[in-house]
Amino acid sequence: MRRFKSRVLACVDRGLSHLGENVKHVIYWYLKREFNTDMNAIADKPEVFMRLLERIYGSGVNVIEKCIVEEISKEFKIEANDFIEAVKKAKRASKN
Repeated sequence: MRRFKSRVLACVDRGLSHLGENVKHVIYWYLKREFNTDMNAIADKPEVFMRLLERIYGSGVNVIEKCIVEEISKEFKIEANDFIEAVKKAKRASKN
């Protein structure tokens, strides 16, 4: 399970890197501050992470979500329409 979480986090990191390193760090800081959770919980709580991104970016979240979903899809060889679905499918794929 630990391997799955680290792979998802690496995908999120790569997806957020499109925004720049500083922005990525601010997102992780905001996750800790506002939701009392850290980046290591993203694979367990994808809904919380999406709420955070929606709070920060509003309707612009779709572009960011697409970048992250593409990374997860490549990493786990799955197809998904959104982040929450991607994490769930990735979890199932990693058990095989």
